[in-house]
Amino acid sequence: MSSQITSKELLDRAKAIHEDIRTWRRTIHRFPELTFTEQRTASLVNATLVDLGVETEAEVAKTGVVGHIRGGAGPTVGLRADMDALPIQEVNGTEFDSTRPGIMHACGHDAHTAMLLGAATLLKGLADEGRLPGSVRLLFQPSEEAQDSEGKSGGMRMVEEGVLQGLDAVFGLHVDSFHDVGYVATRPGPMMAAADKFELVVTGSGGHAARPQSTIDPIALSAHVINAVHQVVSRRLDPTEHGVITIATIHGGTVDNVIPDRVTMTGTIRSFTPRAREVLHAELKRAASIVEPLGGRADLTIHPGYPPTVNDPTAAEHMMATMRELLGDDHVAESELIMGAEDFSYMAQAAPGCFLRLGVHNPGWKEYYPVHRADFRLDEDALPIGAAALALTALRWMETKR
Repeated sequence: MSSQITSKELLDRAKAIHEDIRTWRRTIHRFPELTFTEQRTASLVNATLVDLGVETEAEVAKTGVVGHIRGGAGPTVGLRADMDALPIQEVNGTEFDSTRPGIMHACGHDAHTAMLLGAATLLKGLADEGRLPGSVRLLFQPSEEAQDSEGKSGGMRMVEEGVLQGLDAVFGLHVDSFHDVGYVATRPGPMMAAADKFELVVTGSGGHAARPQSTIDPIALSAHVINAVHQVVSRRLDPTEHGVITIATIHGGTVDNVIPDRVTMTGTIRSFTPRAREVLHAELKRAASIVEPLGGRADLTIHPGYPPTVNDPTAAEHMMATMRELLGDDHVAESELIMGAEDFSYMAQAAPGCFLRLGVHNPGWKEYYPVHRADFRLDEDALPIGAAALALTALRWMETKR
């Protein structure tokens, strides 16, 4: 069985369904849903796949949807999109702005979902024509932005439920506000960071602010901790490694004439390798313990988050070669390391995987509109490119790896 389709023909097919992809995206955008509440979005996805004649499974990983497109006896490839929104009030003022106060698709997951529906349309068409050498598993996952009460995200739950078993490879993409439409980037090996959270409580002994000598001031102790933490990356981490520890919140005290009993700090730890992650955790604990000889106590809790997103070298080279075929050599770049985190990382641990950055910035715009902002926006001309990118990556993998 041979696909007998060129990248240009596939991109032309994607452009022919541009209006469908845009309609899906805007509908999802108008009705955003938070972590593990994506019932409306999942219903739209499931109904669209059923209309295409795709076999589906609903309520996977709580609110996810999995679709199965059957072709020839070749490899089975997974394609992933996330569906959840963020607790942000939108300020764009478009006709398809969020109708739900305080909730917005500010990270492009509406576009990810719509583009994967577009890829499903293209691949199901090839299957119906007898031109799909293998099979595709469509992974519409919930909850990438946050974890549930058990500390599990949608991607993690999909892996635990066995959704990725039997896949020869898995691919996904994310909108990139700093690349123009028509440009993409990825890289072999680590691409996005592990993200862990921490809470540190520094306890002293409070009292009257006019009599500091009768207290153990946790605010003063916290200043020592902050200085020590800010030296961890520069002085305790191997300079050839990458890492970040950021103290993002500090809370202590209630009035100006009372020294409090405690100060609470929270923040994030970012790293790309297991060794760097281990060093940052250990050195954060050591930095916190600086208060103990001064009479204070430090209680540190580290909440492990997503592991680093590590692209399989073979899958990454395949995706880059496919994108060069689709878009041209000068439109495909090697991605920089990104300190943001992604739960696609769990899927890339379960099967050889690669994650792509898809440019969505209109080159005519004077400003950039990054993700996780109330004015995030994207050029919808990127939508058929993303759909074609996913479909062609899966198709070429089937052709070359069977």
